[in-house]
Amino acid sequence: MSNKDLSTIAAELAVMAEGTARYQERVAELRSGNLGEQHDDLVAAIHEAERALRTAQRALMRANRIAG
Repeated sequence: MSNKDLSTIAAELAVMAEGTARYQERVAELRSGNLGEQHDDLVAAIHEAERALRTAQRALMRANRIAG
């Protein structure tokens, strides 16, 4: 793989990491809303999604560093 290919991959990964971070922030905002105790299952699912997005962002940033 040429350096040009790797730089293109790194750029794509950076964009994806940024987008994932924005989605994680949006999900966190949903979680911080006052859903009340009657929606514990929803709060738990939102928290799980937020954590998964944070993990995905970290993996994308790691791949970006490797490609870069």
